Amino acid sequence: MKNTYFTSYFPLISILLFSTSFSISTVMMVLKVLKRLGVYGGMLEFFSANGIKLALFIIFALIYFMIFSALKLLADTVTELSLLFFSKDVDGESLKKIRLGSAIYLIAAALSLLLIQYGIGIFAVFLLATLCYFIFVVYQFSFFLTSFSLIGLVLFHVLFWSIFLFGILYICMRLYNSVMASLPV
Repeated sequence: MKNTYFTSYFPLISILLFSTSFSISTVMMVLKVLKRLGVYGGMLEFFSANGIKLALFIIFALIYFMIFSALKLLADTVTELSLLFFSKDVDGESLKKIRLGSAIYLIAAALSLLLIQYGIGIFAVFLLATLCYFIFVVYQFSFFLTSFSLIGLVLFHVLFWSIFLFGILYICMRLYNSVMASLPV
């Protein structure tokens, strides 16, 4: 099919599949923790086992869906902003070329459903898909950019995502340290 919008639903399906696999894996992990802490038995007095699993699944699926949707929005914004700075393509042909790259995430998301038992495996598949997509995007953009513009585009992406990741890690560490410091020990 030659329609340019054929792959437009791939990101949504990928987000739904990754959210499903991550949330099922997280529910399995949380249930083990609840059983180990002895809380699960008390919960069974109020809810059925399937009710607890369903409620946890819905909560985690919603959380993961929001996280992946926000990451998709950030990634699209950073990509288009980097093209604004470094590309001479005013018609948006370079953006049309990278649409097929969403199939990489779709295949990885389908594969993640097979790794539900292994949360680290799902995360590894997601990171591998992200790396493959980044290489695909850089390759597709190389036809529209000069060598210096391509280096600038890559550095822009690497710097943004590094600052974003380390900023979140820093905030989490500060929050953890403040909670630990406030505990009466």
